[in-house]
Amino acid sequence: MNTALARDIDYSEDKIRYDAACRNILADKHILAWILKGTLTEYKDNTIEEIIKCIEPPEVGSVRVEDTNAPERVVGISDSYKDLFEGDIFYDIRFSASTKDTLSNLIINIEEQNDYHPGYPILKRAAYYCGRMISAQNGTIFSGQDYGKLRKVVSIWICPNPPKKRENSIVRFSMQEEAIIGAGDYKKSEYDVINTVIINLGSLARESNDVLRLLSVLLSTEIEPKEKKQILEYNFKIPMTVEMTEEATAMCNLSDGIEKKGVEKGKSEVILELLHANQSLEFISKVTKFSKEKIVEIALKNGIALG
Repeated sequence: MNTALARDIDYSEDKIRYDAACRNILADKHILAWILKGTLTEYKDNTIEEIIKCIEPPEVGSVRVEDTNAPERVVGISDSYKDLFEGDIFYDIRFSASTKDTLSNLIINIEEQNDYHPGYPILKRAAYYCGRMISAQNGTIFSGQDYGKLRKVVSIWICPNPPKKRENSIVRFSMQEEAIIGAGDYKKSEYDVINTVIINLGSLARESNDVLRLLSVLLSTEIEPKEKKQILEYNFKIPMTVEMTEEATAMCNLSDGIEKKGVEKGKSEVILELLHANQSLEFISKVTKFSKEKIVEIALKNGIALG
């Protein structure tokens, strides 16, 4: 049976630039591990397998940037009603991660930014996101003046369409010590608590860096899904199939049935049938590819109460 990442790649054909499809693919732990290894000093000496174990379950498109004092959202557990707030801005992906010596000491946000000139500097928006991730820790990670528990935050922006002069580049911005008068020599862990990374993609033929090549393959509109999966499996050792378990077999069969029904009736009606059958939001989301938030919206519109 195909892995979730392989299915997302198939599903995203001709839709790879749409936010939902892109977020689902980038949120795979193998992909996240490659991104972290190629952008953060904390992981440069780790193997991909080691990094995967450090990543907590990511939140995908469900954490509002303006949220504060919500401890469950820091560690990667969401509720199901966030996109009912019209006009809210959501992180594409946000998750906690640990390093070799410390548990859950990083909060990482990853954004895919197609428009390189959206009318404001991307770096300033990234700085704002970092500021929100810092301030949200007050009352969740620490309370009062216990600032020693503050976690480092990182905002990584992936830009598929940068200007020519910035193509094929990865640039990291961090807090640096600068002794204006006298000696400094402060512990880096005490001041380097905000990082921003800009990943500018470009011509696949010119990219020798692993992260740039991986992301260029994933986000390409010219490479067929079959070829993408072959490249990921053989060049990056990312599995595209999993052993077929009894549960997976049932899921696969149900997915096939839903796909056929969806052609005739539309997925919304299929979702209603599953809701009436008291299936969980997680289960319905997996087999229909609809977000839990969208499923909740459909339920509310049809007068279905969710426990």
